[in-house]
Amino acid sequence: MSPRALALGVIAFAVLAIARPARAQLLSPGPLVSAHASIDGDDDCESCHTSGKQVEASKCLGCHKDLGAKVAQNRGLHGRAYRGQACETCHVEHNGRNYRLVRWPGGAPEKLDHKDTGWTLDGKHAQTGCAKCHTQKTQGGRATYLAARTECGSCHKDTHAGRLGAACQQCHSARDWNEVDLKQFDHGKTRYPLTGGHKTVDCAKCHGTPAKYAPLPFGTCDSCHKDPHASKFAPQPCTKCHETSGWDTASALMSKNHPWLSLGGGHSDVKCAKCHDKGNDKPPTKGKTCVGCHPNTHEAKFGNRCETCHRAIRWLNLPRQVGLDAHDKTKYPLEGAHVEVACASCHSPKLSANARYRRLTFDRCTGCHADPHKGELVKLGADCASCHTVRGYRPTTFTVADHAKTAYALDGKHAVAPCSACHVAASPRVDLRVGKTACGECHENPHGDQFAAEMKDRGCAHCHSSQSWGQARIDHTSFPLRGAHERTACARCHGQVAQGAAPAAFRGVPRTCDGCHEDPHAGQFRTTEPVKACERCHTEEQFKLPGFDHARESGYRLDGQHAKVQCAQCHPTTALRNGAAAVRYRLGYRRCKDCHANPHGEGL
Repeated sequence: MSPRALALGVIAFAVLAIARPARAQLLSPGPLVSAHASIDGDDDCESCHTSGKQVEASKCLGCHKDLGAKVAQNRGLHGRAYRGQACETCHVEHNGRNYRLVRWPGGAPEKLDHKDTGWTLDGKHAQTGCAKCHTQKTQGGRATYLAARTECGSCHKDTHAGRLGAACQQCHSARDWNEVDLKQFDHGKTRYPLTGGHKTVDCAKCHGTPAKYAPLPFGTCDSCHKDPHASKFAPQPCTKCHETSGWDTASALMSKNHPWLSLGGGHSDVKCAKCHDKGNDKPPTKGKTCVGCHPNTHEAKFGNRCETCHRAIRWLNLPRQVGLDAHDKTKYPLEGAHVEVACASCHSPKLSANARYRRLTFDRCTGCHADPHKGELVKLGADCASCHTVRGYRPTTFTVADHAKTAYALDGKHAVAPCSACHVAASPRVDLRVGKTACGECHENPHGDQFAAEMKDRGCAHCHSSQSWGQARIDHTSFPLRGAHERTACARCHGQVAQGAAPAAFRGVPRTCDGCHEDPHAGQFRTTEPVKACERCHTEEQFKLPGFDHARESGYRLDGQHAKVQCAQCHPTTALRNGAAAVRYRLGYRRCKDCHANPHGEGL
């Protein structure tokens, strides 16, 4: 290398080392716009370029993913008019930070043919500046044209508050918002659907000229119509008598809503003037009660408000509900199940009218109902109301306290037992007599004949009570329970631990240790002298020895090194012939040489 080339290389290296941030100015055609400043470096060229190629569209769309989605869907300006064209056709870089990256067709955004975007501007939209609609920004806070929406509600406030849907173009046009196509307008979607005569009224009749659509009062008829009655019927609304089908077609509503009484039945044929002798909108001079025109034919004190029963002007054969409503005024109000009984069940059509109603007796249940108990309970001084109510025959109101008045009071578990447990007759049980009262007549004796003497004395009650079978009164003084015995379940000694097992044994149960417990010592202390009982070493509190006096019990004192030896070293566990194992306590030897080898040989 020549000295000149070497010098130039050193100078270039020094410049690059000192001015690292200006590398792009050395190798780049020029600075990028401010939006791309973060990738303006020699190491960032591949963000837009591929070796040997110009700008690749795939790299542009790799960063501008929102634009890439529109191109993929053939939407917007890039997906329709410029699909497949090179990005640098309109977007030129390396012209400096303040250069505008977009080269608009025609030279300005306003000269763009907006139909190329898929949404043609017409009417007032064609006169609106771009920035008026394109107010969206990217996540980085920069202005963008890509996020603009075409729904009317995205730019304009919905004065209908969503009642007419979002398709504004069904009624309005872009030429003028007030230019409304009334043929497409559905008045049924508004707060005031048009019915009856309102359907044929010209729009201008209500909305005026020029038209005013909101706010428009329509809460009451007098918002548009003058009240010909001069408020005589206020505060009753016009719709109480009139409907939109016509001002004079009031007969049907009047029959339904006529004050004080119905205009159905016979009154439907009576002319209004027959009663309203001073005008249809004035009350009758004879008054507003039925007895003003009709005589009262009832002897019962039902009052003069005939319309409370004869609402439909059916003078005879009134509906069942009318009779039910009036029954409370009689001497026998209907309650409970009686409300659902057919009238003819009590008021038989076979009887004369006088006997069917006025002379009907109701002082006793048996006046209508047969006694299913055939008088058995009457002999005991009880009547139907002692156990039953008008709400229904079942469930009975006979309680445990009532049962105490019989020959067998219920207490303990008997008080919660279902009636059918003792009264086993088929339902409905009308014969409630039970001949068995002794425990053994209902309950099985699980003890066999072990307590024959007690059974002759007081029976099961000698030990048990009705409170609980398991809380027996047991005198265990012949074998006092102490220690672990006191905490042991009865069945461990007396048996009957499973359902269907043999009865528990309470008589003849062993009382010695070996009668219940297996000998873990394999008979060492029973078959060799000296014989020792279990209680010589063990207690009832626990089987594990609380403390063993080796000198006293075995005659061999442990002292010196022997006191430190583990028990198992002298008393090993030995396998027995039957396959079991036991610790060997009776060793049969006590001399030193029985365990230890003689270190002195045979000389001593």
